[in-house]
Amino acid sequence: MPPLEAIELDAFRHWHERDTFWCALLLGGCGGQLATELCTDRFCSLSSSAC
Repeated sequence: MPPLEAIELDAFRHWHERDTFWCALLLGGCGGQLATELCTDRFCSLSSSAC
């Protein structure tokens, strides 16, 4: 689960720098690789450009 606060995103990225995350096909996703997205006006998220 990605961090909910923007201030925690750098630590999350550092902790998972060698990990990859993928959009779940079995849950109706696109199967694309996910990237972290920094948002200051809402929760941070994992997103895919393919979805």
